[in-house]
Amino acid sequence: MAKALERQAAGLGLTIEGIYDCTPGAMLATDRGDIWINVGGWERSFSVAINESGIEWARGATEDVEQVLRAAAAWQGGEPLDDYVSEFPFMTPGRPARAFREGRVAEAQWADLLESVHHTGGQRLLVALAPFGELRSFYPEISYGDLRFTGCPIRDRPPGAYHTAPARVDLLLGRLGPVCAHRVQSA
Repeated sequence: MAKALERQAAGLGLTIEGIYDCTPGAMLATDRGDIWINVGGWERSFSVAINESGIEWARGATEDVEQVLRAAAAWQGGEPLDDYVSEFPFMTPGRPARAFREGRVAEAQWADLLESVHHTGGQRLLVALAPFGELRSFYPEISYGDLRFTGCPIRDRPPGAYHTAPARVDLLLGRLGPVCAHRVQSA
């Protein structure tokens, strides 16, 4: 599929570099995240998702492969998120994408998890820890019921700079303060 997309893009005068085949479609690695292009199984449709370090920048679907290729080239070329979703109305920004872009990563993640309808042990623990302001600067993640705090997954960086994964920050119960430690141990 990747070679066919490259050929079709070239026919449109577009350059998309770095696209390769993956199941069930193709993936284009860019400095701003990976663009996943999948083909519909039962009807002619193409779904597109742009993700970087766990952040969904945009997602959408269309029957028009030319629009998919133009959208991929625009994202790879650095088109800003708001301009991008305006130019390609089949694409919608991911729920926290604008907050991430504005540097409110941890704040958006806290809000997203606290408002979640999935009341896991990790989410209940996060609700109990929410009043402790010293934790609000950390990026909370809930995975398989475990609650983890890390540095924010996207750092301010110049355009085109390669992004590396954040370093994990381990919090010891002793550092959280006695009230917070009690809540952690009883949650």
